[in-house]
Amino acid sequence: MSTLFKTDPKTHVHIMGIATRMKHARLSNQFISDAAKLAQEYEGAYDLMVLWDQEVKGRSEIVADLQEEIDSHEEQHRRMVEKPSVSFDDLDAIGRDVMAYKRSLRLEVDKHGGISELARLTGIPQPSLSRFFTSASMPGWRRHRGMGLWQRWRISLQ
Repeated sequence: MSTLFKTDPKTHVHIMGIATRMKHARLSNQFISDAAKLAQEYEGAYDLMVLWDQEVKGRSEIVADLQEEIDSHEEQHRRMVEKPSVSFDDLDAIGRDVMAYKRSLRLEVDKHGGISELARLTGIPQPSLSRFFTSASMPGWRRHRGMGLWQRWRISLQ
């Protein structure tokens, strides 16, 4: 991710206009703020915002891509974390375990209002949550934090 991209006042105003249209499309304030901030520093995020503004049919995928860029950017700027190594031979089993866990988590989500309700409560875009539940990848820290907020809400219902 390059940090050489800097916006001029005209581009900054363009980003703010797209952010306003995102608000009218009922995206969360947190997502819009993060996307606009990143778009001022990173050309890829700016291009995704412009693409979101131009496209109507593929917007949910673009929102999910923007959320991944936001998560990736935030992880890069956090301190170095040593992560455990995983043997190549174990990847299939880990993928199956992750998907089994996500299926059980999805059942819980569906019991308490579904993905749309989870998106509303956590501020995580619905397309990002949908992608989370259909892939074996693990989410970035922001989605973990949002899921934790929802989990506390769900426990308080019991």
